[in-house]
Amino acid sequence: ELLAENRIYFGKDGTIFPSFKQFLTEVKQGRVASSLFNYSEYGHTDEAKKDFIKLFGEAGRTIFETLKPVRLINNLINIANVQSNDIVVDFFSGSGTSAESAFNFNLSNEDKNLKFILVQLPELTDENSEAFKEGYSTIAEIGKERIRRASKKLVEENPEKSKDLDLGFKVFKLDSSNIKGWDGNPDNLEQNLFDSQDNIKTDRSEEDVLFEILLKYGLDLTLPIEEKIIEEKKVFNVGLGALFICLANDITSKVAEGIGAWKQEINPETCRVIFKDTGFTDVEKTNALQTLKRFGIHEIKSI
Repeated sequence: ELLAENRIYFGKDGTIFPSFKQFLTEVKQGRVASSLFNYSEYGHTDEAKKDFIKLFGEAGRTIFETLKPVRLINNLINIANVQSNDIVVDFFSGSGTSAESAFNFNLSNEDKNLKFILVQLPELTDENSEAFKEGYSTIAEIGKERIRRASKKLVEENPEKSKDLDLGFKVFKLDSSNIKGWDGNPDNLEQNLFDSQDNIKTDRSEEDVLFEILLKYGLDLTLPIEEKIIEEKKVFNVGLGALFICLANDITSKVAEGIGAWKQEINPETCRVIFKDTGFTDVEKTNALQTLKRFGIHEIKSI
């Protein structure tokens, strides 16, 4: 039947593995890519350089050499037929062109909410380069600054259309766990016992531990995070009350009381609380647990 409908293609000489044929008139979404990318439609390196200079001034002429035009990525996004809440992933992000293209795409498509993940090794810039002289020690630093400037420029040029756009981004660096593992080597027993008194590494911040917890719980790193000081202790509210985290020392039941009140104010469907295990005494821990239960919070864990 497919042969009769001219739906099978065997190559120019009829010898290659058969493939299904789709006609251009049947393509209803996205766009059909041409075999060659015409620079008048997809842009070119000179255009990419000019756009970069608009963001960075004259220093942009030499800060980054191998630039790709925004229009190229824009067209690739259209060819891919992205849908609402799709994610563009660029594993070699360089100057961050893909992020700027995602911003532009969302500006032009009100029903789309395209997100992006850019990956870049912390490749060092040459100490004699203009980039290094301008204060960019790595390629990743250039990319981050490009995203900041591109979003600012987009708002300046499109104040009304950009009102509802999410132009923020978060930066994460790959690292070892923030939590110390137990070393069973008897030669290090004394040091291990002292380390176990506080199992969070001393050079890590509360924010570092916070995001590791989100990863281990499988929560989206783009969830809204709000901070509040309760009884002089920092408390994080993740996902509009879905998760409360307090990683401070010397926690009391009054902190738990404040978390409970905050939970009632937001009234989330589900709620859990995480403390640092060494953050309070056994008595205060017991009191805190009972206090949270009074507010309907029963999923309480410590790390």
